[in-house]
Amino acid sequence: MTGQPGGGKRRELADDLIQREEIEARINKLIKKSRPIKVEITDCLDELTNSLEASILEQYFIEDIQLDTIALQMSYSFRQVKRLYGDGVKHAKIPKNYDTL
Repeated sequence: MTGQPGGGKRRELADDLIQREEIEARINKLIKKSRPIKVEITDCLDELTNSLEASILEQYFIEDIQLDTIALQMSYSFRQVKRLYGDGVKHAKIPKNYDTL
């Protein structure tokens, strides 16, 4: 008895490397698939007439920043940022193929 946990299948470095390559391949596939969607979103945001709404939506959807953090960075209240976010979503012209999502 060594006092060490035992049992289970022994992990090999080769198995870990294969798993890593599979995960990286999945990530690269998702990145490639997301690029055209990102372009459509930024095109939609570029058409907004209110630059604050566009800025908040871009930070939220493209840069993945939460609304409370956006409020702090912009020196606005959370409530104001949330209102601008909602208005921006209403004003954004969503392409037809996303209407059913």
